[in-house]
Amino acid sequence: MNNILQNAINNAVEQESTGVTISQPIIPPTGQGVPLDTSPPTPPVPPTTTKGAIVNKIAINIKGLDEKAVLISVKRNMYSPYKLDQEESKKYGAGNVNKHLFEGRDNRVKTTISKFTDVYVYVKENTVPWTTGVDMLNMSHYMEFTSGLRKLVDDAYRSVDTLCLFWQDEVDADLERLTQIAIAKGKPNLANANDYPDVDELRSKFGINIRYMPVPTTGDFRVGISDDDKESLQQQLNDAEVNANQHVLQSMLVPLERAIAKLSVPIGTDGSVFRDTLVDNLVEVSERMNKINLSDDAMMQGSIDDLRDLISPYASERGKDLLRSNQTSREQAVTKIDTLVRNMSGLV
Repeated sequence: MNNILQNAINNAVEQESTGVTISQPIIPPTGQGVPLDTSPPTPPVPPTTTKGAIVNKIAINIKGLDEKAVLISVKRNMYSPYKLDQEESKKYGAGNVNKHLFEGRDNRVKTTISKFTDVYVYVKENTVPWTTGVDMLNMSHYMEFTSGLRKLVDDAYRSVDTLCLFWQDEVDADLERLTQIAIAKGKPNLANANDYPDVDELRSKFGINIRYMPVPTTGDFRVGISDDDKESLQQQLNDAEVNANQHVLQSMLVPLERAIAKLSVPIGTDGSVFRDTLVDNLVEVSERMNKINLSDDAMMQGSIDDLRDLISPYASERGKDLLRSNQTSREQAVTKIDTLVRNMSGLV
C-alpha cells in the first residue's frame, strides 16, 4: 500500500472517536460467538467538496467514500495439511517435496478449512476491493453483512472445536491411509505420527482477525502534508472509486457473457443442456451488486437494475423451462443479454 494512503488510514483510525471499536482486531475465543459489534459506525464528518470520477467519459458525481463505506480487513490462520517429506526431497535434490496429510477422503480437517474459506469468500463477495488485504463495505448494508459474517465465523470456530474433539481419530485414520500407501510404494517412512501436531498446537493454528477502519480523506493528518502528497492521496481515493465501479461492472459482465455462450448453443447439440443455476446465479449477482455498489451514478445503478429486470422473467419455473426447451426463447434471451452487455461494456 502506498505510504501516503497508509498514513491517512492510520490517522483516520486514531481520530475515530465513536464508541464503536471498528479499528481494533476482533479475535474470538475458540468455540464462542464472534464479538463483532453490530452497531453501525458513526458517520464521519462530511467532506467540504464533492468528488468526481470519470469512467469512459461519463462524469460520476458521488459523495465521498468516507460517507458511504467502511474498510474491512479479514485475516485467517489455518492449519496446513502439508508436511515436508525429507526423504523425497533429498532424492529429487531440487526443491522441497511435501506430503499431503488428510488427502483423498472426507474428513474434519477438510471441513474445518472449508469453513474458514467460506468466511473469506463471503467478505470478497459482499465488498469491493480497496487494496491488497483490505476491502470496502457499503455502510447501508453494515448490519446485514456483520450478521452474516458472524454466523460464518461462529460456524468456523465450532468446526475447530469438533476437529479438536475428534483429532486423535482423524490422525489414526490418516496414518492408516498413509501406511497402506507406504506398503504399496515401498516407502516405510511415509506414515509418521510426528507429522501431526498435538491438539493444543492444532487449536492455536486456527484464527480469524477482523478489523474495521474508516475510509481516509485528505484531512486525516494531524500535521500538514505537502500539496503534492495531498494531491497524490486524492488521486488514490478517486482511483479507488473508479476501481470499485469497474469491479461491480465486471462482476456482472462475466456471468452474462457466460450465459450468452451457453444459450447460443442450439438445443439438441453438444453442450446445449440448460441448468437452472445459470439463471439463479444471475439473480444472485444482481442482488449482490445492488448491495455492494458504492456509486451514486444513475447509469451504474441503472445497469444493475437492467440486469435484475432482464433476468426476472426467466427466474420462474416457466421461464427456466422456456430456456431449457424453446429455441426461440433462447435466441430472444441471447439478444437481450447481448444488448445489456454492450451497454455495460461502454461504462468499463
